[in-house]
Amino acid sequence: MRIERTSYLNQLIASQNNGLIKIITGIRRCGKSYLLFNIFYDYLISQGIDNNHIIKIALDDVLNEEHQHLRLVHRVIRTNCQIHLKA
Repeated sequence: MRIERTSYLNQLIASQNNGLIKIITGIRRCGKSYLLFNIFYDYLISQGIDNNHIIKIALDDVLNEEHQHLRLVHRVIRTNCQIHLKA
C-alpha cells in the first residue's frame, strides 16, 4: 500500500529550483525517507529527470557509514555532478 503524501510532495515541488537546501524533519519512522526516496524520486523521473542525475544516500544505512562525514559526502556529490556535466 502506498500513501501518497500529496501535500508534502507539492511543497517540495513548489520550492524546487529555488537555490535553497530542503530539510525534511519528523519523528522516526514517519515517512521522511519514503517521501524522498520513493515519492519525490518517482516525481522527478516522471518529469524526465535522468536516473543518473539523482543521488540517493541513506545516511542511517550501515553500508553508507563512510558517507556520514561531510567531506566524503561533498566529494561523492561533486564527483557525480562533474561526471554528468561532462557527458
